[in-house]
Parts: sequence; C-alpha cells; structure tokens
Amino acid sequence: MDTQNISQIIEEHRSKIIKTTKNIIKNPSLVDDIVQDASIKIYSYFQKKDYELPKNIEAWVTIITKNTAYDHLRKLKRHQDIHQNVSETFQHHDQSIDTPEKTILSKEKIKDINEVFHLLDEETKEIFILRNKGYSYQDIAKMKKLSLGKVKTKIFRGRKKMMDYLIAKGVL
Repeated sequence: MDTQNISQIIEEHRSKIIKTTKNIIKNPSLVDDIVQDASIKIYSYFQKKDYELPKNIEAWVTIITKNTAYDHLRKLKRHQDIHQNVSETFQHHDQSIDTPEKTILSKEKIKDINEVFHLLDEETKEIFILRNKGYSYQDIAKMKKLSLGKVKTKIFRGRKKMMDYLIAKGVL
C-alpha cells in the first residue's frame, strides 16, 4: 500500500484513535504521544510486504490504539515504581549513619552479589557488563550478534536469577 493510502486510512480514523486514547488515558499531555505511537504502529503494519487488510478496520484501529495506551500505562507504572523504590532507598540510606557493622554488612552484600553474578553463564555476564557500561539493548545485540529478543531475555532471566538467589539468601 502506498504512503498516501496509509495516511488516508490514519486520517479517516484519527478521531476514533483520539477518542479511544482519551477514554483510557486521563492525562491530556500523554494523549498526543499515544495517538502518534498508535498511528506509527498502524503505518508500520501497512508498510510490511505481506500485510493482510483487516476485515473491520475501525475495530482493528481501536484495538491497536487500546493496546498502545495500555502499554504506555504499564511503562509509566514501572517507572513510577522504580522511582519510588530508588527514592525510598536513598531516603533510608541518608537517614542511616554508617557504623562499622553497616560497613561490614554492605561488604557482605557486595560479596553476595559478586557470588551470584559468577553463577551466571558467560554470555549473560558479558551482556550485563555491556548494559552496565551504558550500551542499549540494540547495541548489545549487534555487538554480540544476537537477536534483540535474546538479549532482553538474557537480561531478564539473569536479573531474576540474581534476585531469587539474593532473596533466598536473605540479602534482600
């Protein structure tokens, strides 16, 4: 499908995209971003060579929009949770005074983290090191000649393994 036809489909359903997004997202500053992301997903779908034209395009556009909006909400929730955890950790850390006991406990935590890190397979360790150096998932995938999904899976499973180990050991 050519660009003009795709743009026409998006414009015809733009009001539906906006309305659906506004029903899900109550923050008006996010609506434009989500509408844009949904439009990009629709556009990308029609750019594929082997796309199949949906039977009910309006329902399909609505589903794409809803999924995009819910994805944004999940991302926001994750970021808020992480921010809250980091804030609580720093507040707790600032309130505590370093004593010799706490210094020893911190060293033990570092030792435990190093111990579990060395339990990971070599490829996962290398991916963790690259990620810690600030490389994106895409950069790591290119450097290691792996698929993006494999890199994400390795990081997720490695983190989970480390967390499970540290929780079982009573470190966290």
